[in-house]
Amino acid sequence: MAADATDGPAADGAPVDAAPAGGAPPDGPTKQAPEGPAPVAADDGIERLRRWRDEDRGVPPAVGRVGARLVSVGRCTTTVRLPLVPELLLPDGVPTGAVTSLLADMGLTTSVISSLPDLRGVTTISMTVDHHALPPASGGLVATCTAAGHVEGRPQHASGLLHDDEGRLVATVCGWFLATPAEALAADRVGLVLEEPAAHLLDLLQVPGGTSFPLVARDALSNAISSLHGGIGALAAQLAAEAALDPASLPLTSAFFYLRPTPRHGAVQVTGEVVRQGRRTAVATSVLTGPDGRPLVTSTLVAALRA
Repeated sequence: MAADATDGPAADGAPVDAAPAGGAPPDGPTKQAPEGPAPVAADDGIERLRRWRDEDRGVPPAVGRVGARLVSVGRCTTTVRLPLVPELLLPDGVPTGAVTSLLADMGLTTSVISSLPDLRGVTTISMTVDHHALPPASGGLVATCTAAGHVEGRPQHASGLLHDDEGRLVATVCGWFLATPAEALAADRVGLVLEEPAAHLLDLLQVPGGTSFPLVARDALSNAISSLHGGIGALAAQLAAEAALDPASLPLTSAFFYLRPTPRHGAVQVTGEVVRQGRRTAVATSVLTGPDGRPLVTSTLVAALRA
């Protein structure tokens, strides 16, 4: 927004409150130029995210439920921090790269939202996470992401880095996204979803774990466009793929493809399987399937096998 005329020099270069050229300063206090109307915030993506950060207004339920918070917002760029609490660990207290993929989606989508000229939400088309290390068991994970400029009607690319609180690189991430109308009710919703803290990650999702399990979508796992949050879909898909692999494996690359909207309510089936296992690396795939049997989200996990 352009600065108000009273904030800077006049057209001839003299300050607005200066005496006329060649004349004496007026007696008494300098008369200030009248103030204009207060600037009105633009109803754009930055304003949408400001409401998330400052007012807890319009925060997608899943984002609030897992405790992710916006640290900073700029045009086409955001920083999001996820506190690493016990409910984001596996039942044995071990961290998982699936949580990295959860935050990757939240960080990338907010950077795309910050580029939008209006208050729309964002749908994930595809996302890739290159894992450099597992997240720590405590502290925080921070996603700093940047989106390409918005072009109406076209998918947008975004990329970013995830570090822990000590500055250690945990992942490099990127993906393709599409602006999508947000529900008016979701955009105006004030406050965060409140649930009792879960004992661990499977308890948070309310799933038994393993390579095949039903995931019952609920409001606390949803986004602002009436479907299961893309980060939750990535989290569940990677958990099933990891369960199919040797427990000693370490994630290298996770790739996710979002084929259809995942319903906000009802159950989807999550299934993972190994498609290749060598001496040093292994590949597993997973799929979220809707009640009609059609795939909603597919993923591929490439992992390294520990010696």
